[in-house]
Amino acid sequence: MYAGNHRMIIGLLWLGIFLTSFTIPLEAQFITPTKKEVPETPPPPPTPPPQPPALPEEPVEYVSPMKGNLSGEYLKSLQVTAKQRKAMQENTNLWFADRFRVGFGIRPKADSLYNTDFDRSTPDNRNTVSNQTQFYIIGDLTPNVLFKITMQDVRLWGGEITSGAADQKFGVIPNGGTLVDTTKQREVALNNYTGFREAFVDLKTTNQMFRVRTGRQILDYGDGRILGSRNDSLNGNSFDAVRTTITIQKQSLDFFGAIIGSENNANSMVSNNSTRLGGTGNASYYGAHYGYKPWEWLGIEVYNFTLYKQKQKATNTTANYGSEIYYRGPDQLNTSGFRLTNRTKNNTIASETGIDWMVEAAWQTGFNGERVSPDWLNQTGTYTTDKKTGEPPPLSSRVQYKANIVAVQLGYTPVKEFRIGVQYVQASGDPNRNDGSVATYNPLFATRRMAGGGMPFSGNGNSGMVFWQNIKDYSVHIKYESAKWGVFIINPHWYYKVKLQDGYYDNNNYVAGSKATGETASTEDYYNTEAYNQNRPKLGRHVATEINLIYIVTPFENVSFWFGASSLYAGDAIRNQKNNPYETDPYHRYDFKPNSSYFTFQSVFAI
Repeated sequence: MYAGNHRMIIGLLWLGIFLTSFTIPLEAQFITPTKKEVPETPPPPPTPPPQPPALPEEPVEYVSPMKGNLSGEYLKSLQVTAKQRKAMQENTNLWFADRFRVGFGIRPKADSLYNTDFDRSTPDNRNTVSNQTQFYIIGDLTPNVLFKITMQDVRLWGGEITSGAADQKFGVIPNGGTLVDTTKQREVALNNYTGFREAFVDLKTTNQMFRVRTGRQILDYGDGRILGSRNDSLNGNSFDAVRTTITIQKQSLDFFGAIIGSENNANSMVSNNSTRLGGTGNASYYGAHYGYKPWEWLGIEVYNFTLYKQKQKATNTTANYGSEIYYRGPDQLNTSGFRLTNRTKNNTIASETGIDWMVEAAWQTGFNGERVSPDWLNQTGTYTTDKKTGEPPPLSSRVQYKANIVAVQLGYTPVKEFRIGVQYVQASGDPNRNDGSVATYNPLFATRRMAGGGMPFSGNGNSGMVFWQNIKDYSVHIKYESAKWGVFIINPHWYYKVKLQDGYYDNNNYVAGSKATGETASTEDYYNTEAYNQNRPKLGRHVATEINLIYIVTPFENVSFWFGASSLYAGDAIRNQKNNPYETDPYHRYDFKPNSSYFTFQSVFAI
C-alpha cells in the first residue's frame, strides 16, 4: 500500500510539472534577484525629406455684383418705361465673363407741329422723323474699377444736321452739327451724327463710399429741373467732367467740374465753342450737390452749380465779331437751391398709395461781365460798350444776375393704378432788360419737356412751346396705369407771365416770332418805357393754355410705344402782339391765329 501511494504521489508531481511548463515562463521557473530595468528612450523619428514649396492658390475670379442687379446709375442715357428699366436691370443674358454687360437701344421718333408761332402769315406745318441709336458696354472689372462707353447716333430721316446752334447749349449736346469758319473764306458743315454720349471710368473703394468718375458723362440730379440728362431730346446732355462722390450711410456729397468750351487749339483741335467761331470761349461748369435721406418719407437736397465764362479779349477790328461779349469781364452765373420730397425711392413714392410731394427753389446770382449806365441816364439803352475799344459807358456798374425759380408738386394715389397731382412753377422775369440786373431765369442745362423723374410728364408741357422763363405755370397731372393696357395721362397747363414787360421766351427760340411782329413772339417792353405809349400794343399776361394727352404702353419687356397729342390756345400776351392796329404794314396788322397743336410718336427698344 505504501508503494502504491508512493507511485501515485510521484505521478501527481510529474503531472504538475508538466502543466506548469505550459503556463510559467522559463525565467519564472528559477527565482533569481534582478535589478529594476529602466525603459529605453525610443529613437527619434526619421527626418522627412524636404518637400517642394506649395503652389499659391488661384484667386477666386471676380463676379460683378451688378449681374442681374444693374444700377440705374448706368442707364441714364436711355428714356425707357419703368417696366423696361426693371427688365434691363435684372437681365443676366447680356453679361459675359461675369464682368461685362452690353446693351443696345433704338428710338425712332416722329413729330408734327402746327402753327407754333400763332401767326397766320407764316408757314404752319413742321413734320420730322428722327432716330436715336445707342450701343453701350459696361465693364465692372474689379471692385475698384468700372467703365462705361455709350456710342450714340442721332440723325434726321431724309435730311442732315448742319447746325445745332439753337439747341447746342454751350456744347454739352454731343451730336449737333456745327459750321466751322476756315480762315474766314468759306464755311464747311460738320455733320456729327455719331459720337460718344458716355465714355467714363469709375475709380471706387470696395465699400462704395468714395468714387471718382472721369470722362464724358451725364449729370442728373433730382427731377432734372435744374441739371438733367435731357433725354426728352434725342441728343440729350453729356459733360466732359470729373466727378467725385462720397457716400456715408444716408448721406451723399457730389463735386464735379466740367469743361464746356475751349478757346485753344492745341494738337490741331479747335472747339466749336472757340471765340473765333462765335462761341463762348473758355467756359466751365462746376458745382456741389448734397443729399440726405433721414427717413424713407423725406429726402433733402442742397446744391450750387456755376457756369463760368472767361473774360473775352478785345480786337482791333469788328469784322465777324460785332458783339459786346468780346469786351465783357468774366461771366459767372451761380444757381443755388434746395429740394425737399418724400419721393425717395427712385424718385417715386415709397409706398404704392398715399400722398407724394416735392418743393424745389433756386436762385441765380453772380455777374454777367457787362457794364451799363444807371437807369436814369440810360432808359433807352443809348449808352453801351464801345465795340471797337471795349470802353464802358459813363457811370457804369456791373450787371448782376437776380433770378429765381420755385416749383411745388402735390399728388395723391388712392389706389396704385390711379394718381392725381397738381403743380405750380414760377420762373422769374425781368421788368427792364436794359438795367443793371438780369432777372429772367436761365434754365441752362435743364430738361426741356417731361421733367418729373419717376413720373413722366408731371413737369413741363409736352409740346415744348412754353418753358420756364418769365412764366407762372399752373398744371394738373392725372394718371391711370393698367397692367394690361398701359399708362394714360391727362396734363393741362395754364401759362402766365411773371412780368408783363418781359417777353415770352418760347423755349430757347424753339418758337420763332415773325418779321411782321419785330421777331418777338409776344408783347413786351424791353426798356420798361412804353407803358403809356398809345401807339404800342397793350401788354398781355396770359401766354397760352396747353392740354396734353399721353399714352404709354409696354407690350413687351424690352419695347415701349409713346403717343402724345397737345393742343394749345394762345392768350392775350400773344394776341396783342399779333393783332397790332399800329403796325405800319397794313397786311400784317391782324396775323393772330390762336390754335396750335403738336403730335408725337416714338417707339423705344432697349436691352
